[in-house]
Amino acid sequence: MSGFRLTLKAPLAARVDASSLLPAALAGANVADVAARSLPFGTGTALLGDLFAVEATEQDGLVISGDRRLDHVGAGMTAGEVRIEGSVGAAAGAGMSGGRLTISGDAGDGLAAGLSGGRIEVFGNAGDRVGGPQPGERQGMRGGVVSIAGSVGDGLGARLRGGLILVGGNAGTCAADGLLAGTLAIAGRLGPGAGRGMKRGTVLVATAPDALAPGFIEAGPQDFIALKLLARRVPDLAALFGGQLSGRAVRLVGNRLAGGEGEILVLN
Repeated sequence: MSGFRLTLKAPLAARVDASSLLPAALAGANVADVAARSLPFGTGTALLGDLFAVEATEQDGLVISGDRRLDHVGAGMTAGEVRIEGSVGAAAGAGMSGGRLTISGDAGDGLAAGLSGGRIEVFGNAGDRVGGPQPGERQGMRGGVVSIAGSVGDGLGARLRGGLILVGGNAGTCAADGLLAGTLAIAGRLGPGAGRGMKRGTVLVATAPDALAPGFIEAGPQDFIALKLLARRVPDLAALFGGQLSGRAVRLVGNRLAGGEGEILVLN
């Protein structure tokens, strides 16, 4: 036995804080131990075994049934793997520093908030504030990789300090707000108001943004050798834009109103 499958017995009737459901936290436990653990449930608590059927597996890591009221899945994970079958609620992967979190459905607001390492993959859409700061903190994501197949809500990559976020669909309003370092890559449309307070870092987009925040100037089309090298080193990045990057893009520099030298590169 090396892992567990947690299957919901019924749709959740209240929000559950799943931050304690981590591979390291359950290592060495047996099925009875796991089922006897308590979880924050609504305003009280519930036994894990009352909410989930617990099954030991030969495969490492955790497999958990998804539910939009299941919050903080994978939050604080340092190693191992958590796979979610379905959608989840808020703050999935918040504060992760290692390991791998896979969500087959959608993720709620606050995905990857404060992420410093590891990898998160979402095969559906994600809500607002992907990669932003955790509550009470000033810095957003500082490292790691987040890949979202669908679209995301408002505030993508706010106060980003490092790492890579890949978005296969569209991004809502005010992406890259206060971005200082790291890379956002959006294959769909970049919503209005992007780049407010952006200091450094890079945003890659497939098409010209709808309406950037004031403070950007166009530096014209340029060739970026570093972009080609980055695409070779990170195959996911090239795959997001059809399998290859020519290295040529229109460069928008800003946000000059914030004294910034960040860049938004329009690839096509």
